[in-house]
Amino acid sequence: MSDQPSSFSAPRGTRDLLPPESWRWHRVFDVALNRVFGPAGYEPMDTPIFEHTEVFERGVGEATEVVSKQMYTFNDRGGRSLTLRPEATAGIVRAVLENRLDRGSLPVKLLCWGPMFRQERPQKGRYRQFTQIDIEAIGSEGPAIDAEIIELAARFLSEAGAECRLLLNSLGHLDGSCRLGYLKALVDYLRTHENELAPEDRSRIDDNPLRAFDSKEEPTIAVMKGAPAITDHLCNDCEQHFDEVRRLLDALDLEYTIDHTLVRGLDYYTRTAFEFVSDDVGAQASVLGGGRYDGLAESLGGGHLPGIGFALGVDRLLLASRTLSEWQPRHVGVFVVALGDRARSEALPIVTELRRAGVGADWDLMGRGMKGQMKSADRSGANWAVILGDDELDAGEVTLKDLATGEQQRIARGQLVIRVRAKES
Repeated sequence: MSDQPSSFSAPRGTRDLLPPESWRWHRVFDVALNRVFGPAGYEPMDTPIFEHTEVFERGVGEATEVVSKQMYTFNDRGGRSLTLRPEATAGIVRAVLENRLDRGSLPVKLLCWGPMFRQERPQKGRYRQFTQIDIEAIGSEGPAIDAEIIELAARFLSEAGAECRLLLNSLGHLDGSCRLGYLKALVDYLRTHENELAPEDRSRIDDNPLRAFDSKEEPTIAVMKGAPAITDHLCNDCEQHFDEVRRLLDALDLEYTIDHTLVRGLDYYTRTAFEFVSDDVGAQASVLGGGRYDGLAESLGGGHLPGIGFALGVDRLLLASRTLSEWQPRHVGVFVVALGDRARSEALPIVTELRRAGVGADWDLMGRGMKGQMKSADRSGANWAVILGDDELDAGEVTLKDLATGEQQRIARGQLVIRVRAKES
């Protein structure tokens, strides 16, 4: 064992994921895939962690803060510009188009899990490398899939033990009948209050006025509370779509709050936008957020292919979830304690027999004595210790000890698996 610490540390904004927290992360994925989204028809997939930079410039939007300030971009040896993915949706839609998944049965329902990268200021719940779960339903533009996605998100958060509030808005279409008319009204409002905005937000008025809603600067936040509501500028189709989404959510008994300042941070969002927020994650209140992106496929060179989805930050979920944050995995059911050289030579066959029978088992590999091995047994989380010494070997038996009560009994060696299985069931 080395007492000398490493001279290296993880880069700023990153961290090592260690047990037992690493088990909680896999627990999140298990709940997502096997208990909520898998049974609803969502299938697992993944995309490369880097894409051609143009995928994000065209898909997410060059004027967004994500693309203009936060991406990790580099040139490969062939001079091609590549970017570590700052979000998953653009890459997923690229994959759907490239692999022609849209030519099959629609909607395409997908689940993706993996690391994302953004050069942001690190703080509680926010890292430069972070893990997201992305859920996407691609191919349907009806409001029913919006309601399904939101209901599944709410159920997943409930299963994960996170108490969150649902915020809802509609961003309308990108064309002149809807979004562009609103943007004109918003720019006029921002011009009227330009001197009240934080300096860095004034430059966004012409380039991307919606981003003022995302500002973290208090002067701008105060101004945006009085901004015109986009829902007052929806065209008839978008208004009917939003009305039907709300009707379906009401029918599902899902409580929500209309938040006119909710615009999301990426340019591809259209119509329905939503977030689940929690008071338990500090300044980064959003645990899960998403919405429609009916024009994203076209911006990537494909045809019209509507979609809706959301991203969930695993770090933020664990901050919001009292259940998962306290959850302790237990995989080792039995710890084999070997006393003496003869017993050590027989310990691995016993451990292997238990494992092959489906019983979680571990043993000492450091040559510790009885006391040290029993401490290891307690730390392992095992329910039982199987003690093997010369007396047991001579009698063809083992001692089975209940680590919770301290009770123990001698049993025949051949009965060990049967007895442990009976006690573990």
